[in-house]
Amino acid sequence: MYDLLIKNGMVIDGTGAPRFKADVAVKDGVIAKIAAVIDEPAEQVIDAAGLFVSPGFIDTHTHSDATIFKPESTGYNHLEDGSTTELAGQCGSMAAPYYGEFDPSRGISEEEYAKICESYTSYFAYADSIPHGLNIAFFAGQGPIRGKVMGFGAGTPNEEQLQQMRDLMKEAMECGALGFSTGLVYTPSVFAGTEELIEIAKVANEYGGVYTTHIRGEGNQLKDSIEEALVIGRASGIPVNISHIKVIGHHNEGNSADIIQYIEENKAAGMTITADQYPFTGGSAPLISQIPPKYLTEGKAEGLRKLAESAELRKQAEWSIFNEADEFESNIYSAGYEGCLIAGAYKTEDAIGKTLTQIAEEQGKTPFDACIDLLAANEGIVQGIYFAQNESDLLKFLQQPWVMAGSDWSDYTEVVDREKKGGSHPRGMATMTRRLELIRKHGLWSLEDAIYRMTGMPSEVYGLPMIGKLKEGLNADITIFDYENIKANADYDHPFRRNNGIEYVIVNGGIAVKNGEFTGLKNGHVLRMKREK
Repeated sequence: MYDLLIKNGMVIDGTGAPRFKADVAVKDGVIAKIAAVIDEPAEQVIDAAGLFVSPGFIDTHTHSDATIFKPESTGYNHLEDGSTTELAGQCGSMAAPYYGEFDPSRGISEEEYAKICESYTSYFAYADSIPHGLNIAFFAGQGPIRGKVMGFGAGTPNEEQLQQMRDLMKEAMECGALGFSTGLVYTPSVFAGTEELIEIAKVANEYGGVYTTHIRGEGNQLKDSIEEALVIGRASGIPVNISHIKVIGHHNEGNSADIIQYIEENKAAGMTITADQYPFTGGSAPLISQIPPKYLTEGKAEGLRKLAESAELRKQAEWSIFNEADEFESNIYSAGYEGCLIAGAYKTEDAIGKTLTQIAEEQGKTPFDACIDLLAANEGIVQGIYFAQNESDLLKFLQQPWVMAGSDWSDYTEVVDREKKGGSHPRGMATMTRRLELIRKHGLWSLEDAIYRMTGMPSEVYGLPMIGKLKEGLNADITIFDYENIKANADYDHPFRRNNGIEYVIVNGGIAVKNGEFTGLKNGHVLRMKREK
């Protein structure tokens, strides 16, 4: 007897091959049989008539490495968006190894956090020991690698320090990391030079890893920043992925065409280049990361303390944001204070849903003083949304065959009131749904090609052969959806609204989403890269 039988669905197998009608049987967490008709009995039967049956979507860009410490974390937001696997540890900021930087909102004491995150070995052991809503795989963040060796600030590593970084990268790869990530606008990642990154990349490449990078600039410096990533790829041989590819700045609209041509030229020359993307024009990042890094060289906490205490230092920092964008391109510069919306504030929830301009007007302060005071009141833990992108560039990137899907968000805990106002970004609930909606609306891809870029392609790029395709013997990670009625209901005002069209989501053979809603099942596993030799 099968554990689960999916009847009468239209199968899209994740390879890009044409759809076909078939039944799919599951046993012991694995796809046991795919056939035109399966008449054997099963403990559970899903009638998928009129629906598409595909591999579970792979969210190639999340930050859930920082949320697994909360026992109540479920990832229901990603599951209800059709995802069954997430790739965490992005933007250079993986939780391990601990180097003295701590976020008290993570639901764990600093002492316990330091113990779990002492090394990649201890972190992976912890991750293996707990249940997960989705399957999860990890990149090694270059920020903690540098922080562990060099501390918070700037400086060029000597050979002994470089070897320590290489050794950390080696440990991460031997634990099963997918490669390494950088966040070259965030401290301490931002202080790394290109040669330092090449040395780490060489180690990751020896193990078959991928380099995924939040580049140094996504606006005025976009092309130069992508070129640095490609220099690292050429020098080390490692495949390169550009994280959340975009064009920032309304004055830069249209620059996607030049970037696409540039990447295509380098691909034609033999480089392996991919990208991931979220389908929204509002970006999001911690508000403190919009402060020029030269004011945070002693760590975020100490840098913030000095800014909070010194009006003169605040004036210097604000002047730097608007007059030294070639040195550091802040989203405050790109979006303006009126385009910076507060999506999360650790201790002052009354700020959520307001722009920095609105908060300043309410408090009778300048916008930058309001920004620094808000950060100080929340121990630096404030999330912003920045409206500085253009839909035309978004759609051009979405059309590229080398662009995958990634939410750039983390797992949620218990189900939040669907009508709650503010407090998150719609990409947390609706990245995959919105992507499919845009593809359908604009006729960008066949559904087979669209699903391949959300399933089979990332499994190939990141060395995860047991997921991403509907084939007998592979993991039973399956999404059943109504393509014609796919609709993302989450928006910036109501970011927790449930999607339409995602009917069932199956993780390792267990039904995690039924009739569009999370069932409470946490059936995900930690996945590790596995390259065929």
